[in-house]
Amino acid sequence: MPEPLDLPAEERDDSPYDENGVDRSLVRWMLSLSPTERLAHVQSSIDLIMSVRKPPPP
Repeated sequence: MPEPLDLPAEERDDSPYDENGVDRSLVRWMLSLSPTERLAHVQSSIDLIMSVRKPPPP
């Protein structure tokens, strides 16, 4: 079996990204939150997007 440092970065467990380019630290962070905290974060993102999309008042 090859040594961990001999493997390409995307194949090592310590790599910040998986083979699809997904940032593992963001996955770990999201999984560290409770379901309620996850929903609150997503809702906050949606609120930000909707506020940017709203036309300015006349």
